[in-house]
Amino acid sequence: MFKEGLRSKFLGCMVGAAIGDAVGAFFEGRWRISLEEVTARLLEEPTLRYTDDTEMTIGLAESIIRNKRVEPDDLIKTFIENFDPSRGYGWGTIKVLRRVERGESWREASGKAFGGEGSFGNGAAMRVSPVGLFYYDDPEGLVTAAELSSLVTHSNPLGIEGAVVQAYSVSMAVKSDPREGFRWKDLLEDLIGKIARTEVFRRKLQAVKESLTKKVDREEVVEKLGNGVEAFNSVPTAIYVFLKNSKDFRAAILDAVCLGGDTDTIASMVGALSGSYLGFQAIPDEWFRKLEDGEYIRGLAEKLWETKVSLISR
Repeated sequence: MFKEGLRSKFLGCMVGAAIGDAVGAFFEGRWRISLEEVTARLLEEPTLRYTDDTEMTIGLAESIIRNKRVEPDDLIKTFIENFDPSRGYGWGTIKVLRRVERGESWREASGKAFGGEGSFGNGAAMRVSPVGLFYYDDPEGLVTAAELSSLVTHSNPLGIEGAVVQAYSVSMAVKSDPREGFRWKDLLEDLIGKIARTEVFRRKLQAVKESLTKKVDREEVVEKLGNGVEAFNSVPTAIYVFLKNSKDFRAAILDAVCLGGDTDTIASMVGALSGSYLGFQAIPDEWFRKLEDGEYIRGLAEKLWETKVSLISR
């Protein structure tokens, strides 16, 4: 892949994820959201402030850059160091971070969540885009790295699977040329046939495939795919919204937010996918200029790209 094109995709992914998160954060938990309401809010807001989704994405990227791989011990330490309770962390993740901070291993703390079942929320999937970027050319390594990045806080198989599915989708977007159009059937065939391990994810991804071949309204998307905090009720939804709006970053983000529910996380995952595919130049400049810590996030994405390129060049 042309070096400069790869750089743009790294920047587009991380900045796109942060913008989706920040735009969606205004409407999290709402059921009915109109396009006019979202566009009006974006015009009047001076700052797009991100949530825990982006703070943890930043932490994962920082850790990968330091270690040149996913290193779970360093990752959980980074999450604890970066933790800002005002960002809206889920209580399950907060408990894990506090237990590790008190001296428990991350394996013990993560495994104790939700009565010993581990979390199957979308917290690991929402932050996994740096893994999809860094391992875009190594499918086997990607799966292992995505699993490790999830396990430190989300040890339930469904939470892990959400992270793997999202990371693989990001990697496919990175490798795809927007001038040729996204080969969405290939992505879904890979996800259903090779990546997804559980019936619930395979069923949801099959519903994505069916929904893309016909006109469906918001109610049907929410009913079939979901818009909740569970990984299986949000990761397939994000993939659907991205594929439906693959040529237009702005339209993809707005469409994601208008679905309601867990708007920040779904829009963040959509932003990561769209930015990975279309590149940084597809992101509206007026949105980037309002993004909190936008220059830091762009610079971090550039460092991640430089780290990856240095390994490729060896």
